[in-house]
Amino acid sequence: MKARGFSLLECLIGLTISFFVICACLGFFVGAEKSFFKLRDKEEAAQNALAALDKMRVDILRAGQGLAGAAAAGLVEPVVEVDHGFDDGGLLVTRAEKSYVLAADVAPGDSRVALESIANLKPGREVLIFDSGSGEVRTISSVARGVAEVSPAIEGAYAKETASLLLLERIGLALDSRQGVIRRRVNSSSPQPLLENAGSARFAVDRPANLVRVRFSLASEGDADYELCLFPKNPALAGKG
Repeated sequence: MKARGFSLLECLIGLTISFFVICACLGFFVGAEKSFFKLRDKEEAAQNALAALDKMRVDILRAGQGLAGAAAAGLVEPVVEVDHGFDDGGLLVTRAEKSYVLAADVAPGDSRVALESIANLKPGREVLIFDSGSGEVRTISSVARGVAEVSPAIEGAYAKETASLLLLERIGLALDSRQGVIRRRVNSSSPQPLLENAGSARFAVDRPANLVRVRFSLASEGDADYELCLFPKNPALAGKG
């Protein structure tokens, strides 16, 4: 008995069924791929938001570090709400990056401050010359041979035995809504992106409670808000809460 093969009609029916099965499988895999990339992008955005939140937490908790006496005297505000060059509000966080010992007394009208070390001092940086509740914030104009020249000139008198020079670090955090980016600025440098794809952000300082609140969301629809509520200890210790 001879084996019977497939007829043309049967072949066409088989090919048609195979075609629909393959199309269905391709549609499934394409949809699965899109879902995978969407979930991956959402996860990456969430990780970036958490990293930005952690960086802001570190900056805010360091507010007023090394500035207890100066903050108590009202010479420096550890953390304040500011415009900081953008349409939206932001924060300006200040701490003492380093302390320097005077090599000579400073008299009223002096613009040159002799120091035992000038490491890390650069033109454009802000410094605070401080002594027992009095002090002045000045900008360094030049540094050479153990001397920092500041502008404008010093108004008060400071003894080398009791006074010190503090190098200030200013960190600005703000939302650039035009670009959808939360930016971070260190001292006088240009603002750098801290978090892209930002939809909104709010920065607030509750001075009586000494609380700093940060809340932002991503531009992607349906993403949850990210929030910080911190109690910086240094302003509290200085009585600036």
